[in-house]
Amino acid sequence: MLPLLNAIYSFFTSTGALTSAFLGGLHRDQAPPGTGMPYVVSKVVSSQTEFAYGGATRSNIQISFSAFGVGHDAVGALAETLVEQFDGASLTLSSGTNDVVLRKGDPTPTLHGQDGVGNDVWEWAVVYEFGVVEP
Repeated sequence: MLPLLNAIYSFFTSTGALTSAFLGGLHRDQAPPGTGMPYVVSKVVSSQTEFAYGGATRSNIQISFSAFGVGHDAVGALAETLVEQFDGASLTLSSGTNDVVLRKGDPTPTLHGQDGVGNDVWEWAVVYEFGVVEP
């Protein structure tokens, strides 16, 4: 799974549309305290591995991406940028092959309260399933 997570990070950091939209970057599981908004947090939701004759494996890994920032519509637009870049993406892994990137639904919003100056902080989350084949 680590090669997939590293490939996702590499894809994010090498895609100008994502780095310019999310100045706070991409973080795994939780953003460090004080991270500037907007930013994205990725979390592994599930992982299933199937073994085939001859030793090959296929893993289906679901990862949630949560875009955090100020303003419902502003963060929603940023989430659409994330979706535009990941829909149909082909990731290069250090081992194995990424053969599918499938979005499991549309981004959904959640209000997380207010920041230190009274602005509404929103999370827009979307789940993707990544297929990985290893010989």
